[in-house]
Amino acid sequence: MNELITGGNAPLRRGVDSRVERLRRITGFITVYGEEDDPRLAVFARLWHVERVALAARMMCAITGAQEVERVERLVWLHDLNRWPFAHNAERGNFDQAANVAAYFADDLGLDQRDVRDLRGIHEKAASALSCEGRTVLLADALTGAIEDILFAVTGLNLHPRAIPGDVEDRLELSLCESQWYGLCEGMARKFHSTGEPRVAEYQEDFRYVFGALLKEFLDRHGASGLTSDSTRLLGITRYVRERFIAPVVFPLNNEKVCHSSWIRNEVVPWYLRNVHDARQRLLKIDEYEFVSDVLARKSPFEASQFVADIGYVSRETPESAFVS
Repeated sequence: MNELITGGNAPLRRGVDSRVERLRRITGFITVYGEEDDPRLAVFARLWHVERVALAARMMCAITGAQEVERVERLVWLHDLNRWPFAHNAERGNFDQAANVAAYFADDLGLDQRDVRDLRGIHEKAASALSCEGRTVLLADALTGAIEDILFAVTGLNLHPRAIPGDVEDRLELSLCESQWYGLCEGMARKFHSTGEPRVAEYQEDFRYVFGALLKEFLDRHGASGLTSDSTRLLGITRYVRERFIAPVVFPLNNEKVCHSSWIRNEVVPWYLRNVHDARQRLLKIDEYEFVSDVLARKSPFEASQFVADIGYVSRETPESAFVS
């Protein structure tokens, strides 16, 4: 991991590795809290999301012949460090990640102002204000999110791929209902939602393969010209996927039903901010296990079990929309 976050001309200073490793226990698609009882939760860590963004960025750089590949990778590994425990489920309305960039990176990480501007622009999705490297990271992050959210919804939440609107598949020019993808996704879902012992390691390996294959197919169809002169159109595709499927279908299911988003955001976080000294600074340093430990140690009205994601929600509550039974 260290070689990925160290640019050859601008090495990052001591302390970055521990910040990156913290993402191992920060929410990506689903919270990881409770993984000692349900090991499936570990596959959703934000660390793996950032690894996939790095993969997407490297593939894009190889296609376009980009020169500052090391800077692209550095921005990838830095862009998600200033997250709170439970990420978006805790942050929305309570924390502005973009506005925090300058303060967060004003210590010993060795960034220059160009890096800080790009990191803020990535969070603001301000493509026109970004350097070439920043735009690459923004597109890699958006594309990774579009593909992995769909793949996680189908195989991790067990939502049938027919729930994906046809116009979304048309925009992506990818369909998980096609035989080559359908069989792979069905196998992954069965490994993950087995009534016996879930085959988590096999699922994660399959996820890496299918994600990479879907990403490659998408990039192959758009080529170097699409990634350079027409990146705005590609960002528009990812935005369309988010607006037509991720936001109206996946988020209400995943964030609310599975991950208890409103409860964390509207009840737990305000309680924490009132009762913990320097809470906002602490939330940028601790992981989800440390957060819950803080909450429980202070005689809060909450219980540890309330923080655990309900992965079986679709199978139990809406079996008619489940992929596998």
